[in-house]
Amino acid sequence: MNKEKIWTKGFTTITASYTLFSLGMYMLIPTIPLFLVGLGVAESQVGVVATAFYSSSILTRFFINMVIAKAGKKRVLVVGLIINTTIMALYSLAGSVGVVALLRVVQGMGLGTTSAIFTTIAVDILPDSRRGQGVGYFGLGVIVAMTIGPAIALFIKDGFGFVPMFLIAGCTNMIAAVTVIFFVEEPRINMEQQAEKQQEKPGEKAKTIQWRNLYDRRLILSSVIVFLFGICRAVDTNYIALFAMERKLEYLSWYFVIQTAAMFCIRFIMGRVADRKGRNWALIPGGFAMLALMITLNFTTTSAVMLLGAFFSGLGAGMLAPNLQVWILGTVEPSKRSVASSSYYNSVDIGSAIGAPLMGLMAENFGYNSMFRTGACAAVLYLVVYITVGREKRPKGNQDAA
Repeated sequence: MNKEKIWTKGFTTITASYTLFSLGMYMLIPTIPLFLVGLGVAESQVGVVATAFYSSSILTRFFINMVIAKAGKKRVLVVGLIINTTIMALYSLAGSVGVVALLRVVQGMGLGTTSAIFTTIAVDILPDSRRGQGVGYFGLGVIVAMTIGPAIALFIKDGFGFVPMFLIAGCTNMIAAVTVIFFVEEPRINMEQQAEKQQEKPGEKAKTIQWRNLYDRRLILSSVIVFLFGICRAVDTNYIALFAMERKLEYLSWYFVIQTAAMFCIRFIMGRVADRKGRNWALIPGGFAMLALMITLNFTTTSAVMLLGAFFSGLGAGMLAPNLQVWILGTVEPSKRSVASSSYYNSVDIGSAIGAPLMGLMAENFGYNSMFRTGACAAVLYLVVYITVGREKRPKGNQDAA
């Protein structure tokens, strides 16, 4: 039986554009704090600027679906990319923390506009029978950007200064915007939604656009589970470097190399398995991998044990992130995928936003072991909620379908 193609022209183009967008965003992750410190900003203010950025992104995602319902995904995506391009260029002119904070708030709006739409368009293009595998491939570009983006940015900053670095980061988003404008078509599903919208009665139109595009109650369960995943991710993404420094552990850079390699490889395998066997085969082992990460870090006394934790971290994130996306996007009808995608990214960000300070308080007041135990509790809660309430129940005859 012939399989439906994943790497169509449309999917390849949107994946390339998303990779370029992500590259520019990850170039700013290590450099914006350094830029702020260079302006004489205290470390506490650096955290405030980061909070402003993510908060504006979260708030934007709650409301962007109303705009998508009127303007279409492609048009809104292009606007978001233009915002990002403009803001990245304007950083080179910023001379105070207030200006940088304002620019980060506006860029957060651009991120909130673009991140969810990219995934939604990719899912619209993918064949249903290979969606898990396709979303896994789609995210590989982000992993590449996550790996090389900070290194490229620091190389440019050290050799040529902040201004060229900001301009080059902006160019990546500009090229992404041009790619979308000329090579990405408006998804068929979105055009059907527009036609459906035109048939609505005038008296109902304003009412439905205001509410049905903000959220959907069917997303509550999956959003809670994604939120718990976000809390788990807040541990090693925010505190592994500080933990290694306190324990005088070596080879920290290898932690991220091993984590990225494991994440990259597992996506090739688990997307296909989830398409054939169902999401349980990815979401349950992924939860146990996150629990293994917390347990391993709790007992870490040597660099070798820490690097084993990196392996579990990559496995967990590689299994959970794409397959949680596929689940949450499949919870609603195709016309509401932008709502579902926004819910996924907001749930991850809110989990990270709550988890990061919570884990920081645990580490500061009770030590890193208590922080890892708290993270383990979040992983256990994820498994309990998913297995008891969210677990997929498939007919036995469909287990090996596709």
